[in-house]
Amino acid sequence: MADAALHLIPYALVATASPIGMAATLTVMRAGRLRAVAFAAGVVGGQLLAGGVLVAIGAAAEGHGPGHLELRAVLELAAGLALLVLALAVHRRPDPDHVESARGQKLLDRLAEVHVATAAVVGVLLGIGGPKRLVLTALAATSITAAGLGHREEAVLVVWYGLLATVVAWAPVLAYVVLGRRVVGRVDAGFAWLMRHRRPVTVWSLVVVGGFLVVDGIVLL
Repeated sequence: MADAALHLIPYALVATASPIGMAATLTVMRAGRLRAVAFAAGVVGGQLLAGGVLVAIGAAAEGHGPGHLELRAVLELAAGLALLVLALAVHRRPDPDHVESARGQKLLDRLAEVHVATAAVVGVLLGIGGPKRLVLTALAATSITAAGLGHREEAVLVVWYGLLATVVAWAPVLAYVVLGRRVVGRVDAGFAWLMRHRRPVTVWSLVVVGGFLVVDGIVLL
């Protein structure tokens, strides 16, 4: 199971590279502990729900075996090459717009004013994610089902991936709950640093993860 857990880390690293996710977490932290905790719990819950459903579907449709392992290899190769191409595109394009664009800032402003229950619902939606996060979750689910483990081990891996893929939401909130509001300033400073170095951080993350997936996919084949 340790090998399967290691193979999930690259997918989780790409999933966590979400400036809007970090900005949303920082926004709810500024709004208070209850909303922050509800939001973080929603993000984790949404990711676990998506991962669990996709693993269950994959196990029922494909089962365990060499064919599924080959599918995982093909998916890893395709995903790795796509990430390398994306890294090149990010390197060549002009500096990306700041995360707090007019539309993004409007959404963050609304998030700062929502009730606790609404913050949880928003968290669930972000945890399930859009196309990017869902594709990564599907790849992770394929990797889990291809490992040929029992249901209990698969459930552990779903939780492991879910926690890794949502670390930018629950880790700052947990630190905020334990250490107090001074954490907000540190998270804000870290987010500001990330936005200043967004391009090199994004490019190198994509290159490292994409290269790993390509190499691992070739080895599996």
